[in-house]
Amino acid sequence: MSQLEAWIVTALGMGVVFAGLLLCVVFINVFNRLAQHVKWGEEGHGHGHGAPAPTQAPPPAASAPAPAASEPLAPEVVAAIAAALEIELRLYQGSDQRLTIRRIQPAAR
Repeated sequence: MSQLEAWIVTALGMGVVFAGLLLCVVFINVFNRLAQHVKWGEEGHGHGHGAPAPTQAPPPAASAPAPAASEPLAPEVVAAIAAALEIELRLYQGSDQRLTIRRIQPAAR
């Protein structure tokens, strides 16, 4: 490919992208003007029918009672949890970070 052909391909590519961007601007402006002429009624979008009234949700089922603490954790387990929390704090320290701890039920054996 000669340098002239390379410049032609480059110019054509840039022209196609520029034309596509101009078409996007025209498309957005046309839809903006169409949206300004549409009358949005009180009943909402669609064919003049409002949304159906929401139905009453059934009350939630009673959750299982929280298990009582049977025996304290071993010191090794407490140390492992503390180390994991410290690593989490050091690695992901920030105002928008949050650590959530959930208690799960032990699996039945």
